[in-house]
Amino acid sequence: MRKLLNKLLVKFGLLITKAPTLLSDKSIGVSESIPAELTEKVRVGEATDTPDNELFDIFSNDTNVHKWHHYFDIYERHFGRYRDRPIKMLEIGVFRGGSLRMWKKYLHPESTIVGVDIDQSCAAHEIADQNVFVRIGSQADPNFLAKVNGEFGPFDIILDDGSHKTHHQIISFGALFRDALKDGGCYMVEDCHTNYWIKHVDSPETFIDVSKQMIDMIHEPYFDRGETHFRDGHENAVSELELSYLSANLDGIYFHDSIVVFDKKKRTLPKSQLR
Repeated sequence: MRKLLNKLLVKFGLLITKAPTLLSDKSIGVSESIPAELTEKVRVGEATDTPDNELFDIFSNDTNVHKWHHYFDIYERHFGRYRDRPIKMLEIGVFRGGSLRMWKKYLHPESTIVGVDIDQSCAAHEIADQNVFVRIGSQADPNFLAKVNGEFGPFDIILDDGSHKTHHQIISFGALFRDALKDGGCYMVEDCHTNYWIKHVDSPETFIDVSKQMIDMIHEPYFDRGETHFRDGHENAVSELELSYLSANLDGIYFHDSIVVFDKKKRTLPKSQLR
């Protein structure tokens, strides 16, 4: 299986080294269009400060939760706008229940937090009288995810902190983005650095690979069309296009260290104006 994965990864430009299995420097191709001074090696030191925000304070006062420190500013940036009202959040991956408690304290007190995990013991972390629920099943099972959505969804926030297996991340996104995420919602996949560790790479394309392709899909309206097709009042202007669901509902993609974020919003055709 590992030999097959290596062959597939080589095909896609990701050459794997020996376990524990980080990608080698040679594995990531760098475009010759990037100036050499931007690709030369520089030293990066360890962090000396901790995040200065409320969510990190909540994290610091709890136990049984594992998070990377640099995630907290990213959480604040993308989730902060949901704190002023009751929302529904789905977290893939329960572990020891600490993150469910963290989100419950951070979000509006009337919010509903739902965790899913394949580990039966995680059911013990449900706190139903506080609207914190746990359901047991695989994130790679679209039928299970559809059941969770039918019971609790659709959701304002979906956070994938599950197995970190690449095919699981891809399947979950495909099963949840369209039907389980509200318009105006946020879908976040964290720990994407695992896409560069062979023990987590079990698909021909990683989730990072697929996410890069979605950048092109956002720009689908411009395929084979010029600026005048979108110019207000121009004779070439189009009033309607048939686009893929993703292109019609994906407002933005944000790449951070180890995190990819997708904002969902029903789009209208872009418009330009010449004054």
